[in-house]
Formats: sequence, C-alpha cells, structure tokens
Amino acid sequence: MKNLFLALLVIFNVLLNKQATCVGIRCKDVVGNSALSRLKEYLFCDYYAANRMLAKNNATAVNVNFGLNLHQFEVDEIANTVEFSVWIKMIWTEPHFTWDKSKFDSITSLHVKSFEIWVPDIVMHSTTNRDVYVEMPIVDCVVNYKGTILCAPMTTYTTFCESDHTWWPYDVMNCTILVGSWSYASDEINLRRSFIDASDVFAENSIEKNLEWEVVNISESERVIKSKFGLDFTTDLLSYNILLKRHASMYTTMYVTLAIVLMTMTLMTLWLEPRSTERMVIANMNFILHLFCLLDLQWKLPFNGIHPPQLILFYEKSLSLAAFSLILTSILRYVQQLNTEAPTWISLTTVSILKSRVGQIFLLSILDPKVSARIEMNADDNTNLVSLDKKKSTWRFAKFF
Repeated sequence: MKNLFLALLVIFNVLLNKQATCVGIRCKDVVGNSALSRLKEYLFCDYYAANRMLAKNNATAVNVNFGLNLHQFEVDEIANTVEFSVWIKMIWTEPHFTWDKSKFDSITSLHVKSFEIWVPDIVMHSTTNRDVYVEMPIVDCVVNYKGTILCAPMTTYTTFCESDHTWWPYDVMNCTILVGSWSYASDEINLRRSFIDASDVFAENSIEKNLEWEVVNISESERVIKSKFGLDFTTDLLSYNILLKRHASMYTTMYVTLAIVLMTMTLMTLWLEPRSTERMVIANMNFILHLFCLLDLQWKLPFNGIHPPQLILFYEKSLSLAAFSLILTSILRYVQQLNTEAPTWISLTTVSILKSRVGQIFLLSILDPKVSARIEMNADDNTNLVSLDKKKSTWRFAKFF
C-alpha cells in the first residue's frame, strides 16, 4: 500500500511538470489562425502569474501620467458637498505588453478590459461622505505594441467644499480633489500630470452647464505626502482646485431688486405727510412685504457657513426700519389730532428752536412756505412768528423734532 502511494505521487509530479513545460512552450511559440487571437494568447499566457507581481515589486517606478477632465457636477448645499463626474486619462508603460507587429499582421494596438491587466490604484484622497473604491471602473483600455497602456474611465468624485455665503447670491465654493495611489509609494508609482495636447478630445470644454453654478477656474498642482498607513514612505498626490460661482441673475431680480424697492418705500413713508392716508397705506404694505420676503428668503439661503449672508442682515435691519416708520406714522397721526396743550418742556423746546435762525429757515419752510417768505422779507422782526406759534398747536411743530 505504501509503495502504491509513492508510485501515484511520482506519476502526478511527472504530469504536472509536463503541463508546465507545455504552457511555457505555448506562451513563446503560439500557433493559430487569427492574428488577434495569437496576439492575445502571446500577451496573456503567463501574465497573471508573473507580470502582476512584477508590477508590484519592480525596482523601477512605473511612470503614470494622469489627466482629469470635468464633465458634470452637482452641488448639495445642505451637505456642503459637490459631486463631480469626471473623465480620467491614465497612461503608463508596461514592458510585458510589447510585441513585434510584423509577426501579428501589423497589429499596433489591442483593446483589453481593465480587469484583465494591472492598473494603478489611483483613487481620491479628499474628505468625502461616500465610500472610496480602490479599483478602477470597468472600461476598455488600449495597449500599444510598444507597451504603452491608455485607460480612460468615467468616475464620480464627491468631496466636501469650502463655501462662503457672505455675499449671497454672489457666493462661491472652493473644492479640492486630491488623487493618488492608495497603496503604492512614490518609488513604485511616479504620478505626474498629463499635459493634454490641444487636439486631444480631453482638451475640449465638455463641461455640461449647471443651472445654478458655473466653473470659474480649475488649477492643478503636484505634492508629496507621507503614507496614510503610518509607514516610512511617501505618496505622490495630484491636487485639483475647482472654484464654483453661483448664477446670481435670478436671485438678483428676486431679492436684490426687491430690497431696493422696499428701501424706497421706507423712505417714501418718512417723506409723506403723517396725516395723509397714502403714508399709512405705504407703511403697512412696506411692513407686510418685508415679512413675506423674509419668510421666502429663509428657504433659499443655505444654513451652513461661518458668517451669515449680508442680504439677510440687510432685510433684518430694513424690517426694523419699516416697523419704526409704521409706529412713527401712527404716533404722529395721533399727536396731530390732539387739541390739548403740550407739556411745558415740549413747548419751551419747540419755541426755542423755532425762534432760532435754523428753525426759521429750515423748519418753517417745510411747515408753511408763506411764513418762510415773510421771514425772509423781515428777518429781524419775529413778532408775526411768535404770534403765529401761539395760535397754532405746539404738537404740530413738535412732531418734526
């Protein structure tokens, strides 16, 4: 029984060695009808077992040229995040994927799936509220006969942004996308920006227009950081800074223009005669419109940010002035209807101001133009002025002070 077991073990080893020898022969001496099939068999025969580990342990760093083209974005003001849909362009060279094109019917390039080859694990390193996927989305990659590989997947980056709503609706958002290798060091993957040619499709402005925000500027830079795993190596990072600005035309029409109208109504309330019905109507309408504007504005303004928007502070102060003008109008209408004598201190203060030169020229010209003309004809004689003041109620003059 023991001898039988040893014999079976020897036979198994012999068969295994023969199979490995056959595989080695097929990988280097491929025979077939289709040139494309022969090329794929030639490249991928022993790729997974050798080259993927070679890519991780190669002493020479893999140079990866990385390009990013913004396609679409969506702003979430409540979460203070922006979701960017981007096209990624990665180019690197792998010596294993080289072939003599003359042996394969002059085939210069080959389309392969991204999961069939080793790809750099370039992912986003920015702060996000979404899961980080280390693997590249499945996409067709182009392999050149010189070993150059091009992959251009479309992916989504969601990152937190710095927002400044001080001058809403003319506010901006500053977003930063950091991309780099998730597990490889700088001496394993040399990540560099891809300088896109002007004729390249990635150089075209393909950003879809957003109804509320627009891209003002996109800048990029390179940096090196320490490993996030706490190990003694560094990682190359590419930083993309995207500045967004809100389309303010609609909000300007709705709130800024209305703020100017309400401010004018407040001034009109103070200009009109207190006894006029128009003043009371405008004062009430002005106060009610302020309330409606504030109720509507609270649903439009973002609730995040360090400083409150200046527009809401303006409406707050404007509402206070509208309430003050309404209360003042009501008080003045009541005062002018009083027939009783005013208190002594009010009478003395009013008469002293009216007897001054400023009171004669400024206040009396507002109260009664005829009296002002009479004062100008005889500036030294104030007898008529005093007698006129005695005949009229002091309340009428006190309301101007």
